[in-house]
Amino acid sequence: MEAKKVKIAVLIGGGGRLEAIHWATQAPDSHAEIALVVSFKRQSPGLEWASGQGLKTEYLRWTDFKRESHNRVEYDAALTALLQAHSIELVVLAGWGLLLTRVFLEAFAGRIINVHPALLTDTFQTKVRLYNGHFVPVFRGNDALEEALRSGVSVTGCTVHYVTRQMDTGPILVKREVRIHPNDTLETLAARVHRVEDEILPLAIENVCAQLQLQANHVDLPKFV
Repeated sequence: MEAKKVKIAVLIGGGGRLEAIHWATQAPDSHAEIALVVSFKRQSPGLEWASGQGLKTEYLRWTDFKRESHNRVEYDAALTALLQAHSIELVVLAGWGLLLTRVFLEAFAGRIINVHPALLTDTFQTKVRLYNGHFVPVFRGNDALEEALRSGVSVTGCTVHYVTRQMDTGPILVKREVRIHPNDTLETLAARVHRVEDEILPLAIENVCAQLQLQANHVDLPKFV
């Protein structure tokens, strides 16, 4: 009997990684299906593209909530309710530019993953070891690409990791190095990093969904908050 696919929600800004995720889930042996795509931005090309593919989409604009004097906890409570209404089993952050509050993290504990445009560690270490044995700084937060370029390092990368209460320090699923060229601009470096993200994020999603299918068959797996 074929295992039921895991329902995932992809939370996006502009939606740059969305196509790679979608096409990976179309493979006959994929463990995942996109049940919902949500954007926090007022306009999102990715959400428009997803709608054109027949995917369920929702705008949940943080600016609208803020204008009505709602706080981030209230916003995340609404986001939680939206995802639960669609029976979401795994949350994938792909350019979601908002930090998640405890109400959301606890509702989906151990079921949230993020792609980050730099090499990370799953601790608060300030340096990460490369495959060649050298070390480069760990660049966390929304300006990771800019910081890598300004730092003068010759190698950066990208990481898919579980999301926990501490920003960009959750258990790592997969990461890959990307070389920085001497003549790189932010645009050229970002394009190269994003191409690699398009490779490793679908891979990580498939691995996590396979684990969740095992969990559904009463194989206990750890939860991270």
